[in-house]
Amino acid sequence: MSTKAGWRVPAGLILGPFVALLDLSIVTVALPRMGADLHAGTAGQQWIVDAYAVCLAALLLSGGTLGDRYGRKRAYLIGLTVFTLASVACAAATGIGMLIAARAVQGAASALVMTGSLSLLVQAYPDPVQRARMLGLNGMIGGSSIVFGPVAGGLLVDAVGWPTIFLINLPIGACAVWLVRRAMPESSDREHAALDPAGQLLGLTFLATLTYGLIEGRDLGWASAATIVPLAVAAAAGAGFVCVERRLAKPMLPIAVFADPRFTVPNVASFVLAFGTTSVFILLSWFLQDVQHRSPRAVGLLFIPLSGVICLVAPLAARWCARYRPASVMIAGYTVSGIGLLGLLALDQNSGPLAVSGFGVVLGAGMGASIAPTQLAGVLALPRQRSGLASACIATTRQAGTAVGVAVLGVIITSAAGPPEQPGYPAGFVHGLHLAGLVSGVLTLATAALVAVTEHLRKRKAAKTFADRAEAPDKSASVEPR
Repeated sequence: MSTKAGWRVPAGLILGPFVALLDLSIVTVALPRMGADLHAGTAGQQWIVDAYAVCLAALLLSGGTLGDRYGRKRAYLIGLTVFTLASVACAAATGIGMLIAARAVQGAASALVMTGSLSLLVQAYPDPVQRARMLGLNGMIGGSSIVFGPVAGGLLVDAVGWPTIFLINLPIGACAVWLVRRAMPESSDREHAALDPAGQLLGLTFLATLTYGLIEGRDLGWASAATIVPLAVAAAAGAGFVCVERRLAKPMLPIAVFADPRFTVPNVASFVLAFGTTSVFILLSWFLQDVQHRSPRAVGLLFIPLSGVICLVAPLAARWCARYRPASVMIAGYTVSGIGLLGLLALDQNSGPLAVSGFGVVLGAGMGASIAPTQLAGVLALPRQRSGLASACIATTRQAGTAVGVAVLGVIITSAAGPPEQPGYPAGFVHGLHLAGLVSGVLTLATAALVAVTEHLRKRKAAKTFADRAEAPDKSASVEPR
């Protein structure tokens, strides 16, 4: 499919993911203020983030399937509209329960926005080079929104109050709806999409109960029934999901696609990248406000170097993907990201703005070189008519990584820090931050090694296939005719 709509199509399709990712990150610097106003502790603040991330991750596969089946444009516009209305509910929340519920609706609507954007971009730009540039631009703007969120959030929270971080979604969402509705033609592939309510329910149950067990386990006790039961339910739901998807004729997630490393490895990498880099924004914001006692505005400003580097590196990464294979760019990006995460070990209670900015520059360079290549590698691994499924899988693993990362790394820090009122809280928090940086950094470096090994094996297989084809004519010519 081609389009003559000029700038309106990419602008409308990129604004949607921008505002969805902005809303995932903009709350990071506002969490302590929201927790104080709504009387929410650390677990409640984690749920403000994870209610959004869990619903987004759990419903992304359905979002891609619904778009493929009923129309990608229609699904995208519905998702944007519901997301915008849910933002108003977040701003009007008077209690932590109301806010968490509205955040869950936001996450569910974002599933349609995220999958619809990538799928529509793939459909609108069939030329590989042009498509790579558009996906790279999408990754650049989406990646910058992850870091622009804390900057804008810090300024808004200090100047006006935390409800405004949700109200800014209204003009952005309305603009995106207007652009796509006017400029983008509809597309669908009904024969390649099938609804799967059982798989959807099991997937949502798995992520929700796993996240609940991880977040609440520290306060409820890891050996208590209130923790063991949700984790056991998560294990059963995960196993049930795999069984259901393998048996259905047209599953929501064809398990067979993961037999191809070209698709599996980008999904694993997407999970690990979000586990470390996205979660660190929340942890670092807590550190700067709760340990170093900086204002939300100061915290937001300290994220500017990270944002600037992402915006600088991301378009370069898109060009490199057009010239080289995405896997080659991923190896460099994940290596630098891993080194950046290990940089958390250099921060302490007395670290100044220069140390925090230096950490942000390294991590931003790694993220900028990782986000778009990972998306591109996953989407291009499947046929073009399965673009909805491919984009949904990549987005699902990324958001699942965020939800699990916030839960796991949050538990590491809170276990080391203890209650905020105790005298040793700052030193304990720093110790926990170091452990979180070590875990996430090592995992990210291991992922870079996994991508490198997979790419090496692919090249060896391709070389062997080429050699076999080259030798085939000679062998046939050497056979004497009877």
